[in-house]
This record gives sequence, C-alpha cells and structure tokens, in this order.
Amino acid sequence: MGCGLGVALVFLGGCGGAQEGVSVSQTEVIEQERDALVTRTVSIIAMADTHVSSAQPTSSFGSSQTMVVGRAPESEAYLRFFVDPIPEGRITTARLRVYAIEGSSDGPTAHGPGVYRNWNEETTWNTRPVHSTSWLATSAVVPDGSWMEFDVTNVHVGPNSFSDLFLKADGDDSVTIASSEHPDPALRPQLLLTVESAPDHPTNPLVPFAVATPPLTFVATEDTFVSADAPTSSAGGSAQTLVVGNGPEREVHLRFNVQGLPETVQRAVLRLHLARDGSSGGPSVHATQGSWSESSVTWNNRPTKTGSRLDRMPFLEPWGFVDYDVTASVRGNGSVTLGLYAQSADGVSFHSRESSSASAPQLLVWTGTPRTPPPDACLTRRELQTTTVLPLHDAYVDAYHQDRSYHRDATLQVDSGAVSYLDFDVKPFPGQVRRVLLQLYALEATGSGPRIFKAQPFDPYTISWHQQPTTLYPFGDLGPVKKDQWVEYDVTNEVTAPGRHAFGLVPDSSDGLSFASVDAHWGYILHAAPRLVIVTESEPFCSYRGTNPAGGTLQGTQAGRPEAERSRDTASVPGGGFVVLSAVEQTLDSTPWSSQTDVVTLHREDGGIAWSREFPQANVEFRKVTVTTLGNVLVAGEYRGAPDLGKGALPLAGNTGLFVMKLTPSGAVDWTRGYTAWFDDGTVRHENPMAVYDLATDAHGSAVVTGSFWGSTDFGGGELRSGKTFPYDESLPNSFIVKLQWDGAYAWAQTLKSPGIRGAQAMALTVDAQENITVGGTTGQGIDFGDGPVYRNGLFVARWSPSGVYQWSRVMGVNHSRMSGVVVLPDGGVVFAASFEGGLAFGGRTYASKEPDEYEGGPWDAVLGRLGPTGEEVSLRHFQQTPARSSFFQDLVLDGAGNLVVSLGGFGGLLGLGEVGPPGVTSPPRPTVASFTASLEPRWVRVLDVLQSDLRLSPAGEGVIVTGDFAGAFELDGTWYTSTAQRSDLLHFKLRR
Repeated sequence: MGCGLGVALVFLGGCGGAQEGVSVSQTEVIEQERDALVTRTVSIIAMADTHVSSAQPTSSFGSSQTMVVGRAPESEAYLRFFVDPIPEGRITTARLRVYAIEGSSDGPTAHGPGVYRNWNEETTWNTRPVHSTSWLATSAVVPDGSWMEFDVTNVHVGPNSFSDLFLKADGDDSVTIASSEHPDPALRPQLLLTVESAPDHPTNPLVPFAVATPPLTFVATEDTFVSADAPTSSAGGSAQTLVVGNGPEREVHLRFNVQGLPETVQRAVLRLHLARDGSSGGPSVHATQGSWSESSVTWNNRPTKTGSRLDRMPFLEPWGFVDYDVTASVRGNGSVTLGLYAQSADGVSFHSRESSSASAPQLLVWTGTPRTPPPDACLTRRELQTTTVLPLHDAYVDAYHQDRSYHRDATLQVDSGAVSYLDFDVKPFPGQVRRVLLQLYALEATGSGPRIFKAQPFDPYTISWHQQPTTLYPFGDLGPVKKDQWVEYDVTNEVTAPGRHAFGLVPDSSDGLSFASVDAHWGYILHAAPRLVIVTESEPFCSYRGTNPAGGTLQGTQAGRPEAERSRDTASVPGGGFVVLSAVEQTLDSTPWSSQTDVVTLHREDGGIAWSREFPQANVEFRKVTVTTLGNVLVAGEYRGAPDLGKGALPLAGNTGLFVMKLTPSGAVDWTRGYTAWFDDGTVRHENPMAVYDLATDAHGSAVVTGSFWGSTDFGGGELRSGKTFPYDESLPNSFIVKLQWDGAYAWAQTLKSPGIRGAQAMALTVDAQENITVGGTTGQGIDFGDGPVYRNGLFVARWSPSGVYQWSRVMGVNHSRMSGVVVLPDGGVVFAASFEGGLAFGGRTYASKEPDEYEGGPWDAVLGRLGPTGEEVSLRHFQQTPARSSFFQDLVLDGAGNLVVSLGGFGGLLGLGEVGPPGVTSPPRPTVASFTASLEPRWVRVLDVLQSDLRLSPAGEGVIVTGDFAGAFELDGTWYTSTAQRSDLLHFKLRR
C-alpha cells in the first residue's frame, strides 16, 4: 500500500478559555494519506493532570512531574484533554497513551468522566471527584520505561470540547507515569485520535446485485495478437501467449461463441490467465467490430474497438488471473468479440487457447434463474429473495503494533504485516439457499487480492497480533483488484445454517490493499460496509387472483442507459401510447438527491419511443405530466433561480417557485409559465416556497394544477393569499387550484385555506367529461369550500365547475390521513384512494385503524371510498393488515372499460380474493396492481417482483401501463429484466384490464 508523506502540524491554544490552574493542550497532527481513505492521527497533549493520594489527603500534586496510581497507598490519576477543531473527517478511534517511568506487574484501568464534583490541578484526595463506573480499558504487565495504551473510544470525544479520563489501580503494585509537567515533552500523556474521511471515493458506491445461479463458461473460439511492427503478420493466431503493450504497439483480440443461455444475461466476466509478464499499467477491454479470423488477421486488417471502455485492471501479477467485467457487451446468445488495448508502455502477456485448456481465455456468463411462464390460474411462482447481513464486528491486526486491536478503524488492512477478520451473526432465513456471497469494497488497487479463510468467531476487544482468531481452512482467492471496486467471495458452502460465521483475509502477496469496514458505514464515512448477501428461493405462492386473462401481461419494455434513471410520473396519450417523466443522474454514482436531468419521453402504444426531450437545467424538478386531446404534453414542476426551459428565463425564485410547460406533439417547447410566492411584512419581503401536487387537462387543452404555497402569489389574476404567512414550526401550508387556458393564459384560481396546523393539502385532481374539476386531499379544521366552515380534520373531496364555481364538498372526519388519488365515474360519482390512522367517519359509522395513536404513531390503514354525484357517502372498503403494518395506495386510475385500477405496496391478500403473494410478512412489501369494479368489488390482483419505486399507472387501450424503476434483476412471467450496468432503469409493462 502506498503511504503519503507524513506532515506534522502543531496547534497551540484552542477554543474557549483555560480553567484556573489548568494549562492549554498542545495538538500535533501527523497526516498519512493513503490511496484508501484519508487517515490522520491527531495527538493531543494533556492540558491538565494530577494524582491524589490517600496517604496525603489534603495535598495536591498538580505541579508534579510524575503521577502515581496504586493501592498502597491508594492513589488515582486524573487527566483532561481539550480537543481543538480537527481535520475534516470522522473520529473513529481514541487512545490514551501514558509513559510508565516505573512499571507494574498489574497495570491500571482507565475510566470515563467523574459522576459529580469537578477537579483541577489543585484537587486533593479529600476533594477528588467520584469516578465513573464506566470501565474503558485495562493494562496487564507494564515494564519500566514503556508506553501504556488504552482504547477510550467509548468516551465522547468531539471538537471544541473537554474530555476527562481517570486511572485507577487494579492490583497492589503501583505504577509511576510521566505527567504534563514532565521536562521531556515527548513523554507527556497523549490522547491519540484517528480521523478518517473518504474525499476521493463515492459516498454511496453502487452495490452489485447478487446472481443466484453459477456461471456458464465459454472458452475462446479464436484468439490472437497483432503488432504494429509486423503489420502484415498473422503469427499471433498460433502463439501460446497473447501480448499487449505499447513498445511496440500490440493488441489482443478474442472471440467467443455464446450459445444455450437459458435466460437474460445478468453478469459477464472475461477471465484471462497471466503468463510471466505482469504489469503496473494493465490494458483496457473494449468491444470490437469487424470480421476477422485468427489465421489471417493482421495489424492492417484488425477489427476496430467500439464504445467506451468496458473495464480495466491497472495492477496485474505474473502467473495469476484477472477478471474483467464485460456485461455491457454480452446481452444474449451470439458471437462476442473483445479487444485488449495498452494503457502504458508496460507490456503484459496472457495465455492463449493454444497454451492449455485450463489457462485458455474464458467468458463466464451468469443468467437469471431459468423460469417458464406460470401455467396455472393463480400464476404460481417462486421468488428469489436477497437478505443482506452486515458484520457483527470486523477488525484487523498489525504485526508492527502487535498489542493493538484495530476494531474501530474505517478500513480493514490486508498486507504483509496485516490480517483482517470479519464476524457475522446470521439469523434464520426463509426459503432454500441458492447462493451466499461475501462482498467487500476495495479502497485500493492491487495485483493480487487476499485469500479467504474460515475462522472462529472472535471478541473485537481482545483481538491482537498475538491473539488472532483461529483460522480453519482456506477456500477462496482473488485476482487483481482495482480501486473503488466491489469484490466478492462465494461462501455458499461455508454459510449453510444460521449462527456466527467468521472469516479471515490473509495476504496472497506483498502487494496489499484495504477494504471499507463496517465502522466506515456506521461512522457515515463511506456507505460500503462488508456484507453477506444471502440469496434464497421462496416456496411456491400464488401471484395472481381473479379471472384470467384479466390482469395478464400483454407486453414489457425496459428503458436502459448508462446513467441511473428513475420514474417520476406517467400519463396516457389519447389514441394510444403513454408519456413518462423521469430523472436521470448527471454523473455516474451520484446520489438520488444530486443534480438530475429531467426527461420527457413519448412512447408509442407498443412501448417504443416516439421522441424524448431532456432538460439538464440545474435546480429544476419535473413533477407531473398529462397529455391533451390534441397530443400536446403538459408538465408541471418546481424550480429555483431563473432557469430557461426553452422560452426565456422563468421569474426569479429566491425560494422554490412553480412552473407549467407545454410541449407540442413532436416535443418542442410551446410555452412556459413561472410563479413565485412571498410574504411582505412591511420591512422585509420573504421568499416563500411553492410545491406541485397534481396536474390534469380538459377537452380544450387547459392546464389545471394543484399545489401548496405560503404567503401570497399571483397566477395572473391578482394577489392570491394563502392564509399562512411563511413556514414555521410543524405547520403545513395551504393549497391552490389554478386553471390556465390552452395558450398558458390565466383562467381562474382558488385557495383552499385551513387556519389549523395541518393546513389544506389538495393532493389529487381529476377533470371529468363535462370539464368539472374534482379535487381530493386532507384538511385541518376551519376550511370553507363555499358553504360554511367545517370544524374537523379529515379527508376531503370537492368539485368546481369549468369556470371555477364551487359545486359541492365532503369532509370525512379523521385525525391523520393521506389522499392518494381520485377518479370520476361515468355517472359523476367519485372514487378515492386514501390511508388513515385513528378513526375515520364514513357512511354513519367509524372505521378504526389498527392500533390507533392520537399522536400519529400507529400503523396506517388503506381505504377505497365511493361518493355519489353530489358528494353523498355511498360505500367504503377498509384494508387492515395483521400483524399491524401500514398500508398505502400509490396510484388510482380508471381504465377504458370504467373499472378501477390501483397500485399499492403489499397487502394484496387483503383485497378480497384470497391469499396472494409470498406467505407471511415480508420486507420490502411487494409491488401490487389490482382492479375493482365501480362498486368497489375486487376483479383481480397481481403481486410482482421487488422494485425500487412506486408504480405509476396510465390507461392504454385494452389494458393499463405500469411504470416503475428497478436496479438489479426483475422477473415477470418467466422473463428476466436486468438493469443496465447494474444501475436504475425504467420498466414499463402492460397488464390486461
């Protein structure tokens, strides 16, 4: 491992004044910057220390050059440290170091701060503090003239704060230690802090998904190398080694004939065995194109590389092997051609297929577990379930610090002087185990990764170089590893039952490396903890209830790109097709809350893309989409600043503003409108936030938007007041309804006001065939829709005419609620999907949620409710899980035949058609789509494989389009979908209505 140059920094003084009788700490920073994490050791000299003795109960020893800890007479030592501002990072360990001038056969014990009574250097035995019962660490035999070190990490240590520690004797033999007054500064007591950070690593590195099946292996059917200094030679085709380098320039070309794959490719690896030449600047791998054969290909007629680099390993050890991830180039059966291209003058050689079958180039391909479409009425299926287990603890031991336990560091070191250990506590897991993987995140590159041993469970506090866990046997090895790469060991044969399972990582060469530890995860330094990934297959279960073919799959479409893409909203296109809003990461490995590019994509009815439009402007978020009868696309969202979406800058928003945009049927921007909110108290103008809740259109192409705001806004008809000045405490805002004409001109606006803390939240919106506007949401007390105030909290549904004239409203009393969707039936009645906690009043009775809690702490139940054409309460279906678990609807639409279709997270077995989905309570809840008649009778329910998002619905022809996003693998009716580069992709599938 490469260590950077050590740099010594000295901080004198600190924040805050010194206490009377107390000197000021001195802090020395010794910096060691590795390729792995940035690790700094901060050394803090005691700012005050003293000891007290029962033999001299009124004497103070704060000016003494030494301190005594013992029992004959009884003596205790007190030390105080002040921690200055530390380098950026996280404190992972704290160690107290004191120098023993006269040793002891049984060293002292370190304790935490005193329970009461402060101390300073004038303290005596009679005025001493009562020490804490918090035992921190102890020492054994202490030789004369040696350092004692205590792990005191459990004491709170933070910047700009004091830390007190006490030393108390364990045995009768006393020990004399140097104090902060000792004439040799190097021997004074020290508090050593390890501060670690990960500035050069992604904070949320992508975790590879686990493949349940072993790989299929394909040996190269042709391989060769060509050289620029022999441009007409084809001799490389019969050579036993394949050479790539830049002196002279040489390339390796490989062909594999992939046949017989039973399912979609989930992972593909090119494995090469190195010959005598390794490299510190290994080649890169690319896909290639162009016809060639190993018997005739030369430098002059060689194939050309295509696309970006597939993979590269910089460090390669002679006579080892190397794996390159080439998944992006292997998508199914057929010919796969790959090339290796030099990245340095350091040449490297690999064994060819002419060398031996054992060392020939191989392509390893993993696919989804073979499935067939379920043949029975309930679509019986088995599900692969992944359970992730983080270490109970992990640690490494160091030959150069043989008495120290590194069980709190953010790294696990493995090199010629360090061995790492991991200990897992595996709980019982459901189903049949298919595969168990140990995944580790490499912080450095190496030409040869460590071997893995099965080991005995261990205590992290007692582990050291002299007291290592017993290693039982080796069972795996790694080849070259690159920085910021997840590596994995197959431990299926070692983890066969619940219980403690420990492993040791032992260096395989002098070229060591380090991995992120579980403490890097818990310390928020790097979310890349070691993990056991247990892949199990469930028992068979029904995934469908109803009458076939309703609810069956008509088509499926995956939208994949190198960057992660996540769904936001979807809507139907009149005449067939659908439009999707999505957000795409702007840089690889960014977090979901980083800057995103907003994308609007119009799909044809068969799922193909008609057009796609990207909006990379910063501080913009597209929220909702709908399509007019003429095919124009309306989008509503939020923004900050004054972005230009294609028709000039929007009004400057100091806080969050709101925009509405119209795209033509071909995707061109037609117009944009922007709005901001404010509150003027007479001296200061406060910029207030706005938010978009829902968007709909009518037969004339108008845009109707609901959302929230504080203070005032102006949509074009003059100042509109919220009734709440600006955000404060836990108060929620009030809502607006605004209607814009087809050309973006203002039509009318309405405010929904509740003076209570809950405000009024107009979450769902629909426009019927008569162009009436129906809104659903939640409200606090005191709201007045138009026929007097309503003094109760509750769910509400209200209706306005096309011109904004109030028609009717209904408030259904309940303390805590959430509205998920509203639709209007052909007769003008309304169906709403909602969730609540507490007691819901509907139809003359009260529906109680499971374990109601007046402070919103209990689980939430889901409901479907139906109102008549003028708001009368008709019927309600209540869904309650046992054992208690919250239930929420995600979306609600009306299909082309007038049936209701809902998406939800789990609880499919409660919908009235019998058990459906995996048995028992599983986590995460399975995405579910269900259909009901207009009278709320269940028609069918479909439980799907796990997705990473809610499901958005849009009616389309004879079915409904379901849109979500997934990262990893998703199985539908025997077909596997695998996300591109293991990142988040969009998935659209159509279910029969």
